[in-house]
Amino acid sequence: MLHALFTVCIVFAADRKGKETRTHAIDTLSIMLRAVLAKNLAGWEVMEIFANKMNEADRVFMEFVGMIADVLGDGDAPEALRHQVLQLAVLFTCSISQLSPGAYFLRRDLFPCIAKVITSPDTQRFTFEASLLLSILANFHKSDAAKLNPYLQRIRNTKDTELMRKICWAAGFALDAAVKAYQEISDDSIPTFAKSVGALFTSLLPDRSLTMQPFDLPRESLKTQPIEATVSLLPVFEFLFFSPLFGQVLVDMIPKSFDSKQRTLVPPLAYNILSLSSYVLTHASSSASPRTLAYASLTLNTLLVMSENAHIMSAFCKPTSSKEAIRLCRQRLPLLPVPSPMRPPICALLDCCVLWLRHNLHKRLEVHTFTMCIWTCHRVIWYLQKERMRLEYDWLELWKAIVNLLGFLSGKLDSLVTTGGIEQLVQESIRLLDLALRTADLFLPTPTAAHEFIYEVVRSSAVIRKQTLLLQSLGQPTSVDRGALLRSDSVSKALSRVLSIAAYYEGKLASADTRSAKDAFLVVSKDIEQNGLQSMHDADDTDPPKHAEDVVSFIRIACVDGLALMT
Repeated sequence: MLHALFTVCIVFAADRKGKETRTHAIDTLSIMLRAVLAKNLAGWEVMEIFANKMNEADRVFMEFVGMIADVLGDGDAPEALRHQVLQLAVLFTCSISQLSPGAYFLRRDLFPCIAKVITSPDTQRFTFEASLLLSILANFHKSDAAKLNPYLQRIRNTKDTELMRKICWAAGFALDAAVKAYQEISDDSIPTFAKSVGALFTSLLPDRSLTMQPFDLPRESLKTQPIEATVSLLPVFEFLFFSPLFGQVLVDMIPKSFDSKQRTLVPPLAYNILSLSSYVLTHASSSASPRTLAYASLTLNTLLVMSENAHIMSAFCKPTSSKEAIRLCRQRLPLLPVPSPMRPPICALLDCCVLWLRHNLHKRLEVHTFTMCIWTCHRVIWYLQKERMRLEYDWLELWKAIVNLLGFLSGKLDSLVTTGGIEQLVQESIRLLDLALRTADLFLPTPTAAHEFIYEVVRSSAVIRKQTLLLQSLGQPTSVDRGALLRSDSVSKALSRVLSIAAYYEGKLASADTRSAKDAFLVVSKDIEQNGLQSMHDADDTDPPKHAEDVVSFIRIACVDGLALMT
């Protein structure tokens, strides 16, 4: 019987006097669990199979959890054995996911022994699996039992910076591999003179004369992306979201400068998150699978929580330590402008938002993910204007992407397939434009950047006006919700300010009798130079609400990918 074999194997695996018998017992447990738990059983069925009787389940499964905790925490146990048990724990938790037997791992706190595996020199190379196990356990019924989950409390309260550094180190390697997996599909590196000459000569060969490097990759080539190792972003997010200290550790791991030896190594985790995000967000809706969209949501949540962290924002506004450290996706048209060398990482973060806004406007719209993207842009601009920091960036790309989003929503509303939230997305987009207009003098780097922004608002005034009708059609609050009424009133005022600015410059253009876009731009620029920005306003120093939220829904994808990595 399976329950007898299960209990005997637990006994042998826990026996410190055994050597080969412990290894064989753990192998047997792994084979047994993989085969049985693949049957999509209910939680009570799992307990009956392995404990025979429901009233024996507590004893049997607590012995199983106890064996795992004892082996992982035993510094004298062979490294290979501890690795075996670690993989067994990942296999079990990923297979069980949110089923009731997973609750036994909440009864005994495994955080100390998992942390020991991560920080011990002998076992630190297993940090990837250990951090994945920790994040899976922290996500067990998080929405309804967060206060009972010891792993969440541990992540929130730990001061172990060495543990955090090791998690950053392991995740950095995993995310670097994920970025390279995209690049292996299509080389999207920025052309150099030598590459261009080489490509010219190659194209002259008889068998290459008709060959071109495609920009729009076939969907088939992206089906396996991102690779399963990308799941290592989940523990990074959990620590960023819950631990006040983790953001500082993430920043501290960015080297002040790169020497020739360091350039061959993996970029720091903070940079790899930006690089990976650009690929995930560019291709998220290429296959439109639940998995790719779940990773897009996770990456944007990560960018949002980073934008709400003062330590990270301060570091991201400084020049990068190497121009090769951040590689953004250039695999779909239109391409991003070629970045300037050593530009601050905050520019790459904004580029990631632009890529999402550009490439994911589809009938089946991921409304909440778009809203997170707008929140991220809002937070970045709010931080820049608060710090009076003029950022050298291709701002016009962002303004065009936001206007295109508003135009898409107003033009395609009746055909969109969504779960709701369109009204909030429009409101947050209007708030973002309003903030940018009111504080443009404080964060735009040059007068030309301000002229381009105002001209883009004027050029898109018809689209912005449609938002008034769109918000009216989406309806007002049906109940006496004072908060909703205040938010609606706030957006109405923001929209009025934006439209009044557009109307002012439209009047100038009408009186000037312009005949081309160039003439119109010159009229707007001249008026701003003579009279200043009509939108000028003092800096907004009031902290906006934080919108980063837990990624409870990602756990299903994490378990599937974690299980695939254990094969």
